[in-house]
Amino acid sequence: RLATIGFITLLFASNSPALRSVFDLSTVSPPVLLINSGVTLVGLLGVLLTAPMMNEIVVDIPKKTNLDIGSNFATRIVGISTYAGFELGLWKTIGTTLNIYGLSETSSDHGAFLIQLTTLIVPTIQGIQGVPIPPRIWGAIGLALGGVFIFSQDPSQVDCASVQGDVLCALAAVFYATYDLRLFKWGKIVNTSELITAKMVTQSALSLGLLVALSGEETRAYIAGATSDDVLLAASVVMWSGLAVNCVAPYLQVSGQQAVGPSRAQILYASQPLWSSVLSFVFLHEAFGTEGLIGGSLFLVAMFLAATAEMPDPNCPAKECEV
Repeated sequence: RLATIGFITLLFASNSPALRSVFDLSTVSPPVLLINSGVTLVGLLGVLLTAPMMNEIVVDIPKKTNLDIGSNFATRIVGISTYAGFELGLWKTIGTTLNIYGLSETSSDHGAFLIQLTTLIVPTIQGIQGVPIPPRIWGAIGLALGGVFIFSQDPSQVDCASVQGDVLCALAAVFYATYDLRLFKWGKIVNTSELITAKMVTQSALSLGLLVALSGEETRAYIAGATSDDVLLAASVVMWSGLAVNCVAPYLQVSGQQAVGPSRAQILYASQPLWSSVLSFVFLHEAFGTEGLIGGSLFLVAMFLAATAEMPDPNCPAKECEV
């Protein structure tokens, strides 16, 4: 299971460089909402076409039927699978939209490091819900904030990074963290294939709605002015992000994260900025200066401290709690 989480980490690490490349290397940059909807539609198509194969490869975790999931009106009308998929799709849509907007205005390195704030946000939200926050977490938060501040002062990335883009990526991390926590809950109850399919249907519908409502004119202008190379690059990024990051990775994430738990999974997830930086250096020629190296190192240390801290769950049996 740890190997599965490691593979997921590499897939997720490739997302920031891939998405940034379509804005950095194109003659005419595509609309953010066009890329967003393209990624989710390809992801949905991938889920529908590969579901039988993925169900054979991915061993689903036995579901628990005695958990208190509530009995609200929505779950009674549409069913648990649809309700859970809609909730996860909503969080993921908001997070992904903010993330792509952020990456259109900041560097891949900045985006990857800021998105990894989920490692701190997940235990913090658990603490708000009543789970004690260990002192190591508070130390990690302070260290991470200091690292981000130093990292943001790196003059070598002044031409490809912006405060607005950084803020959007940080906000995306909040919604991704919420998604991770809700995924841990619903993954215990709902069949993986049903959950991922319902989530992707929701994402696709919301993303298409945003595209039609807010970016129709911008999309037509892009189609009229983009070169064949621009279109090929955008299509390649959409295919990779849609299939690898939004189709294969979520399938593996549900079962893998259920097996090792959300907090232990964060140990490997914490290395995403490192791998993303390597990819950004190779393919986008993004480099760190002294401030970037110091700030990035402090941030990675903070991620490791947060990911390895004890985070007991008072609401589950002792033999199943993460410690």
